[in-house]
Amino acid sequence: MGFGLPGEPAKNEDHIQGHVAELMWNRLLAERVSYADGRRLVRVADVKTDPLEPGGDGLVLYRTANGTLVFRLWEIKKHDSVNQLSATIRTASNQLANRGDTYLGKIVGPASLEGGEIGAFFADVIELWIDRSERAGVGVSVGTSTHHAPRHRSSFRSLARAFPDFAPQEQTEGIAVAVADFPAFAQRVKEIVWSGL
Repeated sequence: MGFGLPGEPAKNEDHIQGHVAELMWNRLLAERVSYADGRRLVRVADVKTDPLEPGGDGLVLYRTANGTLVFRLWEIKKHDSVNQLSATIRTASNQLANRGDTYLGKIVGPASLEGGEIGAFFADVIELWIDRSERAGVGVSVGTSTHHAPRHRSSFRSLARAFPDFAPQEQTEGIAVAVADFPAFAQRVKEIVWSGL
């Protein structure tokens, strides 16, 4: 479990905050079932139970208005640093650019055995990624405190730079989730989880 246990808490607060950022991203994406461009949510991958597990943080599958299946590979980070939020976004963007195919392999391998249309689509995802198909895309999500929240869309500019073959408006997405005090919020989430044990 990403939070550890009451008698054996997770040793690194950064990891707890990263896990909370992933949980927040998952809830937000799972609740947003339709998009202005006509996409409808088909599936959001579960959050990893271990935030230290290497690999992509999230995969989301959509159906476009014309019935085509498309996906977005997401990297989720927490940001509680003196550095600019854009630096965290750049790190996440570069991770996706450099290791996206490996991340996808870990995520879609088991899903490709499902059978049917979804299983067949997952079997093609890595090829779609490598070809920078219009059916592929990326996203970066950052959990942070309000005082770090981006003030301009340009904070996510590095995502488009890392993926010049993806149409910026259609195939790249960014989310910043800001709460008053993100480290304190992550601690409170951990306490609530522990209260149920």
